[in-house]
Amino acid sequence: MSRSWERQVKRNTKQLNDRRKKAGQDRLGTTKASSEFTVYKGRNIVFPATLVLLGLVYGTMGIMYPAASTSVILFVVTVLLYVFLGVILFLRRPYLKVGKDSLITTKFNRDRILTAANVKKIRLQKGYVVIEHSTKGGAWLFARTLNRYDTDAMAEHLRKFAATHNITVEDKL
Repeated sequence: MSRSWERQVKRNTKQLNDRRKKAGQDRLGTTKASSEFTVYKGRNIVFPATLVLLGLVYGTMGIMYPAASTSVILFVVTVLLYVFLGVILFLRRPYLKVGKDSLITTKFNRDRILTAANVKKIRLQKGYVVIEHSTKGGAWLFARTLNRYDTDAMAEHLRKFAATHNITVEDKL
């Protein structure tokens, strides 16, 4: 096949997969089923609660000490946006998907994928799981206190993952 034909096939496959994803169907051209991943979901609490509290503090300060130069509508919209952002971040659950040969999580609203070849070390501590990798960016930290992950179940699954792919595990449990 010529390169332009290959590009056209890739583009059409991508468009078709996007449509199939919106319809809730499996993707074409992939061999992995979604059931091959074990998903560990957490819950953001600290940062959304901080945003809601900041919005409420800002609102009470605006009510107690009104300034003549500020617009009331802009003030109300600002307070509501703080609260709205806090609620949205609370409802968006962080996760770790562990597959046969890859790890997937969300960072800055994008899915990040690590293959087993890119994982340097997995550190397991009480309440924490740290995955160090050789790609760009910092280590992945999954904490029980911060994001309410089930770190014990994650640790067991990651031990099996590491044993399968000869990854060093630093276990401090």
